[in-house]
Amino acid sequence: MSSGEMKKQTFYLFLVLGMVFLVGCAPLSHYSWKNSGPQASPQEAIQQAEEYLKNRPNWKIDCSHFVLACYHSPEMNRFFGKYSYLNHNLTKDLRIYLEQKGTRRARAADIQPGDILIFNMTYDKNHDGHIDEKDTDTHCGLVEGFKDMVVVYIDASESRKPPKIHRRRFSFFDKGPNETVATDPVTGRKIHARETFYAAYAAP
Repeated sequence: MSSGEMKKQTFYLFLVLGMVFLVGCAPLSHYSWKNSGPQASPQEAIQQAEEYLKNRPNWKIDCSHFVLACYHSPEMNRFFGKYSYLNHNLTKDLRIYLEQKGTRRARAADIQPGDILIFNMTYDKNHDGHIDEKDTDTHCGLVEGFKDMVVVYIDASESRKPPKIHRRRFSFFDKGPNETVATDPVTGRKIHARETFYAAYAAP
């Protein structure tokens, strides 16, 4: 084998490995891009999320792939399939996709079951030692219910201690539930769910 052929094979090997170890992405064995059939309805996506929560609570899958698995949308899969490379933020891609579709809820009061939530500041994404407004598009989840300005959602995190899939909630009112979701590593400031909420989007 010539040195040129060896270099080419080495390049392809690293390319394949890079596609497997995506930042914020589940390994390819955990979720396949090759889904067929129509996109799930919001109610079907909720039922799928509830099924995963009940039957696969320790599924090692990241938040964005979890949303994709619940909606199993061929169009979403094609859009995300274009970005399967090292260090890509799929939560950001999901937000961009939904922004392009124009499905962002104008007000928190408009949130509906089946909506996709995007969060900021849930971890130090840019590795500058702080968790702050620079850390955008850090998490997402699927709305299970919304009543009296309390949103109940199901999410996943492959880095989370088991169970990996949770049912969580927070209120848009000060007196309601508002769990701590992160702690700034430098100041020790507790960051709560309400302040990490960025937007809700209806499924296109």
